[in-house]
Amino acid sequence: MIEFRRISIFLREVYILQADDCERCVFCEDGDESATHLFLHCDWVSKVWSEVMRWLNFNFIIPPNLFIHAFCWSREVRSKNLRRGVWLIWHAVVWRSRNSIIFNAKSFEISDLVEQIKVLPWQWSLSRLNIETCLFYEWCWNPQFCLRG
Repeated sequence: MIEFRRISIFLREVYILQADDCERCVFCEDGDESATHLFLHCDWVSKVWSEVMRWLNFNFIIPPNLFIHAFCWSREVRSKNLRRGVWLIWHAVVWRSRNSIIFNAKSFEISDLVEQIKVLPWQWSLSRLNIETCLFYEWCWNPQFCLRG
């Protein structure tokens, strides 16, 4: 429960918009931007998740909210620190891309985000966690082996 509380604080402080601040999603330009839309229900971001889940070989149904999304990872990744770090890094990639679109007029392909989502957690886990080393080719070829550490 403490992990969800920390995630809740992160969600509120970092990227939840104010109730009266209703803007369009910069990725799909269709839905009103909210944390749930931006990270789960946006059609464009859903394609990113689909590619990541295909790479991980996970069966994944997009959950109704971010709390359930975080809970889903508790069964797939054994290490609490790895699970939390990977989950936050993956969402940070989406958030940074969103900000680059808004503030720097950049554009992204789905493959750009998927590649960042593959590389950054691997780099982070090597430098931050005391787990068995997983080479990058192992990470790309069999990420489940590395995630189960």
